[in-house]
Amino acid sequence: MNILLRFFLFLSFGALLTGAVRLSIIRGGYYKTMARDNKVYEMVIPAARGEIVDRKGRVVAKSVYQYFKKINETKVYEGSGDFEGIKFEGKDLAYDLKRKYMYGQSMGLVTGYVGKPNETEIDSAGVCGQKIDKNDLLGRGGVEEYFNCLLGGVDGQRLVEVDARGNYVRELGRKEPVAGKKLELSIDAYWQEKAYELMKDKKGVVIVSEPKTGKILVLVSSPSIDANVFSFSQDNRMIESYLNDNEGLPMLNRTIGAKYHSGSVFKPVMTTAGLEEGVIDRNTLIEDTGVIKIGEYSFNNWLWTKRGGTDGMVDAVKALQRSNDIYFYRLGERLGVDRIKTWAINYGYGNKTGVELPGEIAGLVPDDKWKQETKGERWFLGNTYHLSIGQGDLAVTPIQVNQMTNVVANKGVKCKMSVDKNGKVECSKIGASLGSLNTVVEGMKSACQPGGTAYPLFNFKTSIACKTGTAEVGDGSKDTHAWLTAFAPAENPEISITVMVERGGEGSDMAAPIVGDFLKEYFNESETVVVKPQL
Repeated sequence: MNILLRFFLFLSFGALLTGAVRLSIIRGGYYKTMARDNKVYEMVIPAARGEIVDRKGRVVAKSVYQYFKKINETKVYEGSGDFEGIKFEGKDLAYDLKRKYMYGQSMGLVTGYVGKPNETEIDSAGVCGQKIDKNDLLGRGGVEEYFNCLLGGVDGQRLVEVDARGNYVRELGRKEPVAGKKLELSIDAYWQEKAYELMKDKKGVVIVSEPKTGKILVLVSSPSIDANVFSFSQDNRMIESYLNDNEGLPMLNRTIGAKYHSGSVFKPVMTTAGLEEGVIDRNTLIEDTGVIKIGEYSFNNWLWTKRGGTDGMVDAVKALQRSNDIYFYRLGERLGVDRIKTWAINYGYGNKTGVELPGEIAGLVPDDKWKQETKGERWFLGNTYHLSIGQGDLAVTPIQVNQMTNVVANKGVKCKMSVDKNGKVECSKIGASLGSLNTVVEGMKSACQPGGTAYPLFNFKTSIACKTGTAEVGDGSKDTHAWLTAFAPAENPEISITVMVERGGEGSDMAAPIVGDFLKEYFNESETVVVKPQL
């Protein structure tokens, strides 16, 4: 037994000695080289940004990966797939994180896009509590930028050993990434696409919202961008075409970032101001003389300009129904600029609406102080006339007009505008009486019925309250912006809709048909027939 044990130990010792000799002498150089040339890398496991979904749960934007291989230090992309499908294991090293936008141009200015940080951002203290890495993706415009900290995740890490040729050997350790949080929009992607189609080849906006909450269902600015170009395009000319299109300005979100004269869609504010300040009541009559002359200046009503006609004696309801400029000139004269400005501010003009998008501007409600400080001139009666019909130096954003419409529809309650489905509803009263607002609603309902100015909305079964607007551009041309803003059903409003077509002509001819086409489908009134009357 002892002999067998000794023999076994002798064989074991011999095997160990042989292995040692082989490792240290015969293969020693090989293993020394391998130990020297093998390297350990700290690899980033990119965290997926949170999904963006619409109010019905439809995916609007999501993270995907894109596989590439390097040829002469240049990345050549070969395909992409859902981020959840990649585990970043083994040889899964050659992937870039990308952002895919499911609705292209129709939603491009709502979502914004993502891009790599610039040098200033990399050198900064970081955002969202994290240091910025050169390979991070940051939101640019839209909700991608506004909610960047919510959508952005926390990258993971893996320690990977590779050989001298860069071939994967093994994984030594890892820290899993934490994905960003989901963002639920109040936008309805179906109606967003429908509205964008209605604006095809036109410059302008469509905004649809809920008067009782301020939540936005549609926020279309046309032309728009396809955010996928910034994620996937390998041809910089496509990106440059967006950035350098100074005529179409597709990068400009006209709903919040462009200012316009509002024209006659400002008249509900004027009516409210006149009634609340007691300079008129529901039945106060003002004669439409067709034109008012002050020295060498003439201030016409649109009907007089068209064919020399007048509307006779006009009360508050008829003034809104017929959009009678003479009535509002005289009303503005009675109110004065300061009281007009007070009620314009009450309605939300001159201030941001609070919508969760970067780039919103406040617009301007002018007065005597502003004119003297800005232009070095005092305020004239003619300035009041212009302001009274939404012209002159008044500058508004389309989203402000939609918010104003919501205030009328919501019986004097103004709500913060929002694209965040789960965001807090913030509302306050503007201080207008129910009687004044009922008169405004009556006038706006009449504008959508025979005898009013919005003929494309005359034959709807659904009760609609609306106001047309034809606003002079103010650049010396005869071009006009076409407006129509409305809410429906008038008695218990579900939605408001505001359409503006840049240099589109008259609101009744260009903006109203777009509103009509949208409302036909929304309220299932496909049989509605439009016949243009003699206005």
